[in-house]
Amino acid sequence: MSPRGAPFTTGMIFLLWLVFIVDRLAARGADLGPFMLAGAILPDRILHGEWWRLVSYGFLHFTVVHILFNSYALFQAGVLVEYVYGSVRYAAIYFIALLGGGIAAYLWTLGSTDVTAGASGAIMGVFGAMAVLALRLPPLRRELAQAAFIPILLTLGYGFLNSGISNAGHIGGLISGALAAAFITPARADDIIRHLRLGQDLW
Repeated sequence: MSPRGAPFTTGMIFLLWLVFIVDRLAARGADLGPFMLAGAILPDRILHGEWWRLVSYGFLHFTVVHILFNSYALFQAGVLVEYVYGSVRYAAIYFIALLGGGIAAYLWTLGSTDVTAGASGAIMGVFGAMAVLALRLPPLRRELAQAAFIPILLTLGYGFLNSGISNAGHIGGLISGALAAAFITPARADDIIRHLRLGQDLW
């Protein structure tokens, strides 16, 4: 699948890297940069009215490894899901998953001083949307199910084994993204099924 058919996914990856680089440069060696301090999920700050953190956290990353992993996962899932749903509908799924993951992470860390950031909640929502597509595209059911469930299980398993990972955010994003995808009609599903039945290439 060509990234040219997924402008939202490629644009989001570019934006994530831009925010990360600027934040790390502005941090001047500190653990947390100014963007992270202003936008990560900090339960006490959200309680005091900084509700934008439930969304802004998803544009922030702690380390190069963190953003590299999320960029790769978003590209792998997002290009296909965006192509099938169309960019506008896919963006809606992405941001619903982002918000759902943020709310779940906030509720799970309420009363603590934990800092939560990263796009993985939204990305899990994209994989949840891919799992929904496995039901909607019978000719691709096996391939889509494998492409969705293996990363989901690996991500959740890794989160359960590592206390520094927000599995609440992952689960919240996964459920929110899957539910959104179930209620949003893919823009190209019928065309894809028709092409597959005719033995034609999709792109």
